[in-house]
Amino acid sequence: MIFSTPAPYSEERLGEMLARNAEWVSQITAQDPDYFKRLSAGQSPAFTVISCCDSRADPNTLLQSNLGELFVYKNVANQAGLNDLSLQTAIQFSIDSLKVKHLLVFGHHNCGGVRIALGLHAGGSPGDWLEGVRELAHDHQLFNPASPEEAHRNVDKLCELNVIQQVRLAALSPAVNAAWARGEPVAVGGLVYSLSTGRVIDLDCTIRSRAEIDERCFSAMKAICARYQ
Repeated sequence: MIFSTPAPYSEERLGEMLARNAEWVSQITAQDPDYFKRLSAGQSPAFTVISCCDSRADPNTLLQSNLGELFVYKNVANQAGLNDLSLQTAIQFSIDSLKVKHLLVFGHHNCGGVRIALGLHAGGSPGDWLEGVRELAHDHQLFNPASPEEAHRNVDKLCELNVIQQVRLAALSPAVNAAWARGEPVAVGGLVYSLSTGRVIDLDCTIRSRAEIDERCFSAMKAICARYQ
C-alpha cells in the first residue's frame, strides 16, 4: 500500500472512509472467507501498547501488526500514570485476562504533548496531565534553548526520556507487580517512533523484575543523554 498525505476535512470524508472499509473487507474475505469469524471468536494479543494519541503515530500501522496482535491504550504523550484508573484497568485486563506477557510504551518524536510541556506549542498549557513531563524537562535542563535547532533536539530528547519515565511507571503498576509475584514472565519496554524517518527504535530499557527498574531506567536515560550531547 502506498500512503498519501491526508486530504483536508470535508463532509464527504466519512463516506469515503466507509467505502474504503467495505473494499478492504471484500479483499480480505476474498482471500480468507473465515478471517472475521476467527477474529470475532476472541483475542490473544502478543503485546499491550501504551501509545500517544497523535494521528501520525499509530502502533498497528507503524509495526505492521495484524488485527488482534496489539492491545493498544492511547492518551496524550503516552502517559502511564499510576493514578489513571482507566489505564490501570487496561493493564490488569491485558495481563490477567488476555495473558499478555510484554508491555510497551510507544512514544514518538516531536510529540505535541511534550512540546506543550516545554512551552513550545501555541495555545497549549501543561496542566496536571503533563506535570511529570514538565518536571522531567526541568531535571534535564531542557528549557530556554539557545537556538531553534537546540529547541528541536530538546523536544526529541524529552520525548525519549519521557518514554523511559513511563516505562518505569508501567513497571510499578499493581498488575505488573502482582504478575511478577506469581512468577509470571512479564516484561515492560519502550519504543520511540521517528516522524521524520518512519523508523521505530527500541530504547533498550526492557524490565523483567521489580529489582531491575531503577538500574534499567537509569541506564537507558544515560544512553539517551549521551546521544543528544
